[in-house]
Amino acid sequence: MKHARLSKSLWVLGAAAIVALIAFAGCTFVGDNITGVKAGAGPTSCVKQCNDLYKMLYDQEQKNHQTYVENCQALAQPDKGNCLVAETARHESAKASLSSGKIECQNNCHRQGAGSAG
Repeated sequence: MKHARLSKSLWVLGAAAIVALIAFAGCTFVGDNITGVKAGAGPTSCVKQCNDLYKMLYDQEQKNHQTYVENCQALAQPDKGNCLVAETARHESAKASLSSGKIECQNNCHRQGAGSAG
């Protein structure tokens, strides 16, 4: 039971971290460059920065997923099966959120490049 609680705590913590990173990734108008995407960058450079940020976050999510699956594998049945199902759902949701964050980041680049139209 301790393993199940630890595993659930780890994936909840990981999901919260990803949601927080995505929330920051969509906010490219912050002047202190908190997302790593420069607010004054041209659209092409900005989109590249969004893509690079997405790749970094996606790679981290893949590592988290692998760790969480390994943690699930250490559990006894039926906890193992339930953990794996929950982790798969969490992972798919995290990937979808990352993809949405990438698109929003890129859209913000285009809005910034449009001058007063944004």
